[in-house]
Amino acid sequence: MRFWLPLVAVLSFTSFSSPSYALFGDDEARKAILELRDQVQGQQEAQIGIYDRLDKLTREIQILRGELDELKNNFGKEKRKSEELLADLAERTAKSDADTSKKIEAEDREILAKQDLEAMIKAFRSQNYNSAIKQGLSIEKKYKNTKAYPDSQYWLASSYYAKGQFSKTITTARKMAMAYPKHAKASEALLIAGMAQLDSNQTVNAKKTFQTIVKKYPKSSAARLANQQLQ
Repeated sequence: MRFWLPLVAVLSFTSFSSPSYALFGDDEARKAILELRDQVQGQQEAQIGIYDRLDKLTREIQILRGELDELKNNFGKEKRKSEELLADLAERTAKSDADTSKKIEAEDREILAKQDLEAMIKAFRSQNYNSAIKQGLSIEKKYKNTKAYPDSQYWLASSYYAKGQFSKTITTARKMAMAYPKHAKASEALLIAGMAQLDSNQTVNAKKTFQTIVKKYPKSSAARLANQQLQ
């Protein structure tokens, strides 16, 4: 018994006093903790990297959105400019077409009025005064704003005078001379008016008309004839 008791004591002491097993467990645990810590740190660094990339992508997206908004705004401005230019072009084209149409219409009216005037003069020279008067009244009605109109009024007054219709002669001739004082036949129209006044015994008015001719148109052939009547 004495021999086994010390042996058991030694074995017991060795089993419970030796630190080799405890140290081995702590190292493993420490290693596991360190590995876990490294893993956590690695994950944290990876997450930080992801966050940094996300933040960078977010900023890039914001920049792209800003550029896209600017492009949209510029596109809208250019679109409005294009629409305005097209509208202005359409308006100018329409105006140009309208002006061209009016010009052509005016030219056509001038041609027709001139043809009627030529027919009127031909009728007058053929002593067909009724036809000449009819043509003159037609021109007055249809082509009052043409170049042929003042001439037609002169020939109308002449036609009235040829028929002895002195009142109409005076009214037509004076109206023509007053409306177109610089016309080549204005002085002659006044001369016809003066002669009609003289023939209808309006001597005072005729004298005034002749004096007006001499004063306003001193170098005209009508002034020479008016002077003769004043003597």
